[in-house]
Amino acid sequence: WEWCADWYRPGYPSGPRKDPRGPDSSDDPNEPGIPKRVQRGGSFLCSDLYCTRYLPGARGKGATDSGASHTGFRCVLSPCRTHEGRPR
Repeated sequence: WEWCADWYRPGYPSGPRKDPRGPDSSDDPNEPGIPKRVQRGGSFLCSDLYCTRYLPGARGKGATDSGASHTGFRCVLSPCRTHEGRPR
């Protein structure tokens, strides 16, 4: 699973689909008062036999003070640009 910067809210996103900003705070009716962030994707522990959120676009939740060996983050770097403005 990949940690995301977005706070978790059930039913989100309901707004723009391209680069949505995310909610301003967390809200999980099942555990009120426990802040959660979005977790996406899946992990090496997932199998299509038991993990219903196995797809790369799957969206889960995790308490901000939790951790697991199969949860992490992804580094992203924009491509270098040439003088003409095109990616190398």
